[in-house]
Amino acid sequence: MITMDKQVVFLGESSLMSELQISQKEALELFISSADRLEMAVTGLSDQALDFPSALDEWTIRQIVCHLASDGDAWSMPFQTAIATPGATIQFGGFPGNEAWADVLVFDERPVDTAVMLIKSHRRLISELAEHFPDAWEQYVTFNVSQGQEPQKVSAGQIIRMLGEHLAEHLEHIEAIKQQYMNSEG
Repeated sequence: MITMDKQVVFLGESSLMSELQISQKEALELFISSADRLEMAVTGLSDQALDFPSALDEWTIRQIVCHLASDGDAWSMPFQTAIATPGATIQFGGFPGNEAWADVLVFDERPVDTAVMLIKSHRRLISELAEHFPDAWEQYVTFNVSQGQEPQKVSAGQIIRMLGEHLAEHLEHIEAIKQQYMNSEG
């Protein structure tokens, strides 16, 4: 697990992974298919559905999609750095936490179509690089996250797995919100 300022990023096991590591092929399939499933999940949703408050203090579908697009921005460069300059050190700072980030970047007002296109573009770029450099999955970058914490090594493969799992987990939440919205409509 890496703690980046006020954000916690889990790079280990999640609810989608068993104790056994999934193969590169399976990781790439999840990585790509989760973006395709996200696109299908949000295509055609009304603004009311995108902005439906599923529970107090929880994000809407619109905010989740914008968050996922922002994650792609944050992790694309470390992935490419792991391939291009393995072992390089990355300083990750200035991140105020997910809530503050979402507020300042008005995730609650932004269109989802552009965010979905960005997610799919990141996924395509990263998967093409991963397929082109199949032996680079264990190459890593080292994150210096904050003073007093040990630097963390994160491999290219871990980044792909984490992003695929993260999006898949948010998809479950999106589907639950959609169901709540449909139930509220009667």
